[in-house]
Amino acid sequence: MERRVFIDEMYHNYFQVFRKKGNGPKVLIISGLHGDEHTSIYANMLLKDRIDESIEYDVMIIPIANMGAFLYRSRTSPYGGEDLNRIFPGKKNGSICERLADQIFSIAMDSDIIIDLHSCGFLCHPYILAMYRHHDYIEEFTKKIDLPYVIESKGTGGQLMSEMVKRGKTSIIIEMPSGFGGYIQKNDAENISQVLLNFLENRRPENKKLYLSQMEKIRSEEFGIFFPENKVIRNRIVKKDQKIGTLNNNTIKSKKDGFLISIHFPSYVFRGEILYEIAQVPS
Repeated sequence: MERRVFIDEMYHNYFQVFRKKGNGPKVLIISGLHGDEHTSIYANMLLKDRIDESIEYDVMIIPIANMGAFLYRSRTSPYGGEDLNRIFPGKKNGSICERLADQIFSIAMDSDIIIDLHSCGFLCHPYILAMYRHHDYIEEFTKKIDLPYVIESKGTGGQLMSEMVKRGKTSIIIEMPSGFGGYIQKNDAENISQVLLNFLENRRPENKKLYLSQMEKIRSEEFGIFFPENKVIRNRIVKKDQKIGTLNNNTIKSKKDGFLISIHFPSYVFRGEILYEIAQVPS
C-alpha cells in the first residue's frame, strides 16, 4: 500500500509511505532525511521491493523523507537551509521543514521500532549508531541487526532517533558509505538492504557485536595533500601509533587503539578538516 503525505500545495513538498500490513510490531524504516545521502535511500528502495507477505511485522518505509533536499542533492532543506534531522518533533504551523518534521514525527510516534538510515562518507564503514549505554532495551535490539559494529550515541537534540528514545521508543541509526553529489555505493546498499530484510524475517544474526564508545573526530593541523593507507581501509581495527596515512609526505599515526569509522579519501585537505573518525572499546 502506498500513500503520499503532502506538506503544502507545492508539488515536491511531500513524501511517500509504503506499507506492508502485518500483525507484528510496527516498524518504520526511514531514509533521506538528508537529501544527499543516496546510498541509504537506494538501500531502502531495494528493501521496499524485497518485502513480501510472509513478514509478520507491520512495516512502513519512507525512502525519501526530504524531497526538496533530495531534488537539490543537498543535506539541508532548500527552504531556509534547515537540517531536518535537527528540528524534531517539528511544528504544525512552523516553516516548511518544521511541518515536514511534524508529519514524520507523528508517523514515528505511531511505530514501535524506528530505524533511520544515513550515509557517512566515501571511505566510511557501515555501523549502528545507538544510545545503548544508558538504555538496555536499545542494546538488546541492536543484537537483532546483523552488523558487527555498534557506536555509542549520547543523543543529539532534534535528531529523530534521540527524540524517539526520549519518548521510550526503540530507535537506532544505521550508517553506510556514500559520497558527494549523491554518489551511490551499490554493494553497501545491497548489503544493508539484506541485513534489514533478515531482521524483518527474524533470521538469526551471524556477526558478533563489538560495542564502541562515542566517535572522536581527528582534524588536520595544516593544509596539504592527504593519502590514506590502503591497509587501514581494508582492516579498520587500528593500534595507537599505527600509520594510517600521509599528509604532505609526513606520516599520520592513529592517536589511540580503536575502530577507524571513516578516513578522508585522497585529496587536498584544509586545516581543521576531518582526517579520520575513531571509536574505542569502552573500559
